Amino acid sequence: MIRRLIAYAIDWYIMSFFMNVILVISYYFSQGKLVAGFVSIEFFEPSLQILLLMILSIFFILYTCVFPLIWNGQTLGKKIVKIKTYSFRKLSMLSLLIRNFIGMILIEGCFNPLSNYIRMGIMEFVGRNMVEHLVTISMIIGLLSLICMVVTKKKRMLHDIISNTYVDMV
Repeated sequence: MIRRLIAYAIDWYIMSFFMNVILVISYYFSQGKLVAGFVSIEFFEPSLQILLLMILSIFFILYTCVFPLIWNGQTLGKKIVKIKTYSFRKLSMLSLLIRNFIGMILIEGCFNPLSNYIRMGIMEFVGRNMVEHLVTISMIIGLLSLICMVVTKKKRMLHDIISNTYVDMV
């Protein structure tokens, strides 16, 4: 479990860094100002927010789905700590999409930088109160997922269970 947490922290940092680089570059081209630091997706017009969310989603899918297919079930963080994602069938793009995008982002949605950008983006359309409720729900689901990891035999979180995958040492 500790290795998995360390791998996640490394991957979270890498994704956060590159997603922010994408937003800094986008902010420069849309506003003509160079920003050093975090750029919120709220700084952009709603139509540009949707485009940026699509770009950030593509980056997320590349990092969490395409790279692990190429690297035999590993992201950079998992490579460093020598763990990988396995499937009870064959690890495929579909199982990784279900695991990472649907499971981690849409269902659990509280421990990932893309989830935060999605919530910031939809705040424009549904309001802060609704997003606060979504955060609470995603935190509860995220905690349930962590509990699943502690109590299941193969230490599977919710996103592992719905995608029929598990994480183990190489």
